[in-house]
Amino acid sequence: MGLIEKKSFCRVCGSACGIIVELDGERVVKVRGDEDHPITRGYTCPKGRNLAADHAREDRLEVPLMRVGDQLEATNWDSLLDDLAARLKTILDESGPRAIGLFTGGGGYLDCSGHLSSMAFAQVLGTPSNYSDMTIDNVPKVLIPELMAGIPGLMSRADTAHCNMLIFMGTNPVISHGHTWTLNSPTAALRNITGRGAEIWVIDPRRTETAQRSTRYLASRPGMDYVVLGFLIRELLEDGADRAFIEQHTQGVQQLREAVTRFTAARASALSGIPEEELGELLAAVRRNGQVSVDTGTGVTMSRAGNMTQWLSWALMLITGSLDREGGAWIHPGAISRMDKMDIPAAPESGWGQPGPDSRPDLPSIAGNYPCAAIPDEIAAGNLRAMVVFGGNIEPCLPETGRTYDALKQLEVLATFDVRPTRTTDISTHVMPGKHQLERSDLTYVTESYFQLLSTQYTPPMVPVVGDRKGVWWVIGQLGKRMGIDFFPGLDVDNADDETVVDYITGRSPMTFEGLRENRMVNREPVIGWMEDYVDAKIGGWRLAPPSLVAQLKDFEGWESVQKPGDLVLIPRRQKYHENSKMLDLRDKPHVFLNPEDAESGGFTEGELVEVRSVNGFLRGTVKIDASLRQGALNVPHGWSDEFNVNRLTGTRECDPLTGMVLYSGLPVSLHAMAKTG
Repeated sequence: MGLIEKKSFCRVCGSACGIIVELDGERVVKVRGDEDHPITRGYTCPKGRNLAADHAREDRLEVPLMRVGDQLEATNWDSLLDDLAARLKTILDESGPRAIGLFTGGGGYLDCSGHLSSMAFAQVLGTPSNYSDMTIDNVPKVLIPELMAGIPGLMSRADTAHCNMLIFMGTNPVISHGHTWTLNSPTAALRNITGRGAEIWVIDPRRTETAQRSTRYLASRPGMDYVVLGFLIRELLEDGADRAFIEQHTQGVQQLREAVTRFTAARASALSGIPEEELGELLAAVRRNGQVSVDTGTGVTMSRAGNMTQWLSWALMLITGSLDREGGAWIHPGAISRMDKMDIPAAPESGWGQPGPDSRPDLPSIAGNYPCAAIPDEIAAGNLRAMVVFGGNIEPCLPETGRTYDALKQLEVLATFDVRPTRTTDISTHVMPGKHQLERSDLTYVTESYFQLLSTQYTPPMVPVVGDRKGVWWVIGQLGKRMGIDFFPGLDVDNADDETVVDYITGRSPMTFEGLRENRMVNREPVIGWMEDYVDAKIGGWRLAPPSLVAQLKDFEGWESVQKPGDLVLIPRRQKYHENSKMLDLRDKPHVFLNPEDAESGGFTEGELVEVRSVNGFLRGTVKIDASLRQGALNVPHGWSDEFNVNRLTGTRECDPLTGMVLYSGLPVSLHAMAKTG
């Protein structure tokens, strides 16, 4: 049989690049970029091109597994579902729905029917014990829009066709494709922006691959991005702000002015490590261009100042008349959900936040999620007896690894969906092999609002299912039948298939499944101005200075005064060949990345085995000298397990009071040589 080609899109990350899947019968031979794709135009990254090998990997999960004593043993679906349903039903009857938790990871978000299943599981069961990677890397991006505009989780992205100035802070889209704004074909996209004369500024402790392609790069101290933004806002409110926009569409400008008054050029320079002259040049560029789009990433949102930086980035765009305006940044309403067509109630100025779990009253619940920092305490208190994991490898991503991993082992039920064995499946009671992305029908359902345009995509399966893998929706539906719970009202789970479920999802939208299946992609231009109309009508204009954020910024003044410029500070890093904890067997290797001056002053050499210590724990790895890092910034990539798990350095006690976010970045550390033996 000759080779055939099928079109699909990649779901390794939220970029959803168009791909061509080359097949020899039922074997995936190669995956490459789709040159006819209207957005990605032939681009795909090494992770996407590895999908053929990922699908054929020898250790893939193909049959259900159930723990018998200390061992996971192969079983069949009826046996697993009968056992799991009985255990969950007992816990539900004895302790109520809150004793059953769920965790949704990247794999769960990138499977449209799987994500529908996780939402249905939580909502119908009525459990508040919802956890996700949102509270690991991006909860400030959920909170800030809620406080400033009344709707949580709004995603802004540059109007790349018209903006004249773009600032990247703590994000490296050339490698990661961005955070909540996915920059497809990133190198080409940046080249197109600068090619028409627009300016790209990167503010980061590391001269990243994105910084190397920018107009200007400013080397900031880790965690001090908000100081730079405070300086810009302070000066622009004196000269350079869009006063007409501020008067007509915002509130709280005087409170904002007072909040940033301490960020003089001298103070901003001392705190950020950026020379006053360079700060002045940045300010001049904003004044010269008039409008500016600011994009942040996990280097910001995982830090102590995540709320502050995200808030002030939006405030900067607002006082320059740039947010939800042509030439600045637009806000994605979702191609399927179409928030611009809905009557959404606005959150109060204090937000929709609810109290957190009983064992951690200091941690709030944001957007229906308990912070992940609460998991070990909830298990220890007996409040959490079971957890269902939707597409996430918890071990390398949750904080305070040793304590949290040990706590997970104490659960009566740990039921995990995945396509490959992980450190999480290793300790699970039930392992449920889901369909690989090339084996299922799919939509860009959750990640639809990551696109540069108002778009969504559909793909049929590329190959038949291997082994006894099942769609997550089927497993949850059959589990519900055994528990006497209908998780999918109106859906006949016995006779449905993936296509039926995709149709079920789009049935909630004006977009029809028939149209999607025929066209494979619905692509519209950005919608600009809808949020401006919303905030004007619902809350009387954008809230520039929510009181809780103003108070937190004031509290930071004391923290700023004790920072020592010479201290080593941990920052995160994404690597080219793996996505979070997936595809770690490719070319990337874990190292402790160190600035040359820091290495010399500490007496460390390339390849030396060292120990990185924080107040919470330690990890061990080899030194890699990296001149792209500014002095004082120590870099350990995330996603790795065992001894090199960066979350050995994190703790579950020091959490942000507004979000419950653990301090993952901007974490003070020390470096120590390992004693040589032999």
